[in-house]
Amino acid sequence: MPKFSINVTIKNEEEDNTISTKAILQDSLLKYKENQETVVIYNYDKNSLVRENNDLRMDYLFDVDRNTEGCIFIKEIGQKIKVKIKTKKLIRKNNNIEIHFVVEGKDFLYKIEEIK
Repeated sequence: MPKFSINVTIKNEEEDNTISTKAILQDSLLKYKENQETVVIYNYDKNSLVRENNDLRMDYLFDVDRNTEGCIFIKEIGQKIKVKIKTKKLIRKNNNIEIHFVVEGKDFLYKIEEIK
């Protein structure tokens, strides 16, 4: 599993964050750490995103053809919160991906760019 460099952008009305980090690709799963605590796994086959740290686990599924339901599990209180996801656009080229989606009425952009 060779490591490679990526830029990850998460953008909405309140924030515009881009980080540079190392990632690995194994069996269509792109894995990276956003910081020391948050592990992120993007599944290219299923177009699913999992973010997990000590406080929460977030599972999102992206499908341009239909609305999907995401789940945010808050570990400290053991509570699941279901959220509605509407995927507006999903573009993939090699390991790069760009997803425009709406969660509970808020627009988001999630983008992964491989640094060559």
